[in-house]
Amino acid sequence: MLVSISAYILVGIYVGRNIKTVEDYYVSGRNAPTLLISGTLFASMLSTNGFMGDTAYCYSGNITTMVLLNTLCAGGYVLGALFFGRYIRRARTNTMPTYFGRRFNSPRIRRFAGVTTIVSLTAYLLAVIQGSGILMETVTGLDRVTCLLITWACFTSFTLYSGSNGVIITDTMQFILFLAATIIGGPYLFEAAGGLGDLVTNLLNNPAAPADLLSYHGNTGGGSAFDIVLYAVTMGVIWMITVGVSPWQAGRNLMARNEHVIFRSGAVSALLTVIFLTYLYLMAICVIPLNPHMEQPERVIIWSAFEVMPTLVGVAVLAGILAAGLSSASAFLSVIGFSLSDVLTGVESRDEASQLRFARMAVLGVGLVALFLAYLDISSIRLISWFASTIIASSWGYVAFASVWSKRLTERGAYYAMVGGFVGYIGSKCLREFAGLPLNDLLDPFFIGLAVSVLMGIRGSKGQTRSKEEIAFHEMLHRIPASETRIADYKRDRAYGWLMVAGGVAVSALFLVYWAIPYNMAVGSDVGMFFATLTD
Repeated sequence: MLVSISAYILVGIYVGRNIKTVEDYYVSGRNAPTLLISGTLFASMLSTNGFMGDTAYCYSGNITTMVLLNTLCAGGYVLGALFFGRYIRRARTNTMPTYFGRRFNSPRIRRFAGVTTIVSLTAYLLAVIQGSGILMETVTGLDRVTCLLITWACFTSFTLYSGSNGVIITDTMQFILFLAATIIGGPYLFEAAGGLGDLVTNLLNNPAAPADLLSYHGNTGGGSAFDIVLYAVTMGVIWMITVGVSPWQAGRNLMARNEHVIFRSGAVSALLTVIFLTYLYLMAICVIPLNPHMEQPERVIIWSAFEVMPTLVGVAVLAGILAAGLSSASAFLSVIGFSLSDVLTGVESRDEASQLRFARMAVLGVGLVALFLAYLDISSIRLISWFASTIIASSWGYVAFASVWSKRLTERGAYYAMVGGFVGYIGSKCLREFAGLPLNDLLDPFFIGLAVSVLMGIRGSKGQTRSKEEIAFHEMLHRIPASETRIADYKRDRAYGWLMVAGGVAVSALFLVYWAIPYNMAVGSDVGMFFATLTD
């Protein structure tokens, strides 16, 4: 793990030597290929929450809940690329708040978008720092504060010096590491649990398995099947919108070499979200027969690396989990720092050297604040992550897509919509948490915030006309650059689309053959009896 940390820092230092302009620092010179964009998209999305929080949820009986949630989330990479990401790249801005400010010719929208970015991603950054610190504490035996300092020093150093250029390169290194390590480590767990082909049958016959682990809805936790499925759909929609429009995901499109890179990276990220995460979750439930009733299920993969896998493979998996955390941390830190320097301080009027210097100071300042808050240990990893994602989804979701596709949304309407979504979410969240109001499922604070955002956008635009600057900018977004019109590029894009189709068919077939049919046969359902008759 320490060797991998050293490698990231060295690469960051090397890349940082080539940073000459603000565009290099903020958006990697707008020249990133498909591999780098795919790597940074998926690595920054997964983080320690994917390896620790989500796997704990699966181990506790909700793997099918997570598969449904991730399938909806994956759609955000495709929809976001097609209907939002390609257009914001044409704007050639350095940050997402700057895009909204220029689209509506509005400094106040730019500032408010910057505030929501800082608030939401600071919360997310805390979750990632804490998760990475827990991992390092488990492995090294060092105290919590020392582990937080080591983790912080790593991602802050290369982010501070090399900016987005270093972040996306180290993200991709980390992405390759945790992908390879997990794929290699999986078979050892599957074999220890009795084989992947017999996993469903073995878990059904295991009294230690959580209730409804293998059913379509998962562990209801004392509620109804409808409630838990609706929860999965709700959170899936939230994440679909989040990966489609959030600054730490959609903002990566600003760095892409061209629009075709955006399409292809979205397809790759969608496939990974469904296939790789399902593979990871299967690893988590394989631990149930090996170590049931873990007191800290967040450490299910960490325990596997220590107790089940060969030493070298386990080391690689642990380094991979740390890499997932560091990649997210560096992405969040860079976006927060860039938003602070580029939006809230108006440094765009300075020369290049001054802007670079101030941006690096902003990154360092944000990093120090995040370190202090992480030291306070204010909440759980999963809770902070879900809270952070919904702020941007509520505040930006409607405005982001409307900024591209609506000819009626005005500056005032967009501002009202952003503020309304933000306040609507925070207000309803507080009512649920502190006043005990039953705001769940379709009345989830996210949907309340989104509904308020849409209503405020419509109300704010009523009786208003768009300015000449707004109209001109909107028309520019819909002009396809000449460099993006090669037929051969679109044919290649389509191949990625067909790859998603093939992936969907393959995953569905595997679920049917190795999960749905054995499960129904084991529980004696009508469907199971039908297949049992065919087998006989």
